[in-house]
Amino acid sequence: MNYIAVDWGTSNFRALSVRNGKVIRTVEASCGVGKCEREDLPEILRAQLLRLGDAWDEQLPVLLCGMIGSNIGLADAGYLELPLSFADLTAKGRELTGILPNPVTLRPGICDRRVHEICRGEEMQLAGALTLTDNQTFAAVGTHSKWLTVDRANQTVTSLRTLMTGELYHLVLNHSIVGKGLPTQITSPEEFLQGVATAQSIEAGHTTLVCELFRCRGRYILGDLDASLAGAWLSGLLIGHEILQGHPRNAPVCFIGSDALLPLYRQACEALGLPCTSLEAERALIAGLNEVFRERE
Repeated sequence: MNYIAVDWGTSNFRALSVRNGKVIRTVEASCGVGKCEREDLPEILRAQLLRLGDAWDEQLPVLLCGMIGSNIGLADAGYLELPLSFADLTAKGRELTGILPNPVTLRPGICDRRVHEICRGEEMQLAGALTLTDNQTFAAVGTHSKWLTVDRANQTVTSLRTLMTGELYHLVLNHSIVGKGLPTQITSPEEFLQGVATAQSIEAGHTTLVCELFRCRGRYILGDLDASLAGAWLSGLLIGHEILQGHPRNAPVCFIGSDALLPLYRQACEALGLPCTSLEAERALIAGLNEVFRERE
């Protein structure tokens, strides 16, 4: 399995050169689709791939996934609809011509029209996670956490749900009155767990998320929370709330994400008494991409 994969999102670009199913070189840039003019995307792609140096080969197939396949990308690759078979998850793509000398495929996203849910990029992480774990519930966590469930017996992806935890955290802390005037934030496992405990109070019906978001400010203004720890408390609140909204309770969730985020989700699950496993996002992505090329062989 030799190919070049491009994970091109709204904010960032990443290209990975893969040989025999293993990454041999990676290049990254901040030229996300949302930051570029659409007519400039083909030239940006060519320039970034040349940065791979001798790991670049014009004969290798190139697979593009993420927002590059959206209505603001090179072309709109559409969405595969749920319920979706595992085979369809890894087998379909739109061929693009005239972009590179290489054969180029643009991956579609997935959607659940029944509940107006859409997803681009994380479905490849799911495809890989299916081969690396035996879980039935997955959460690709980050800016917009994607919670996905599968039916192993019928080899089908059955549901999709987005919880925009990361973006909400950023907006509240950086663009609302809650975060205005705060000093530099520092980590605190203790305050993180206090936020998780408040999420449990929300789940029990004693309060609401909308109230507690503002009460973060009230806590430090009234002296019950060190202002430098407000971000840690807010992180615990939102991650705890996400887990309580998505966790099935009766089986472990596999969290897919970065080395920075995964420990927080594990810590919150431990505090909540809920089972979980975790999988590093790039490992899941490469496993998923390998499945796409395995299907073609």
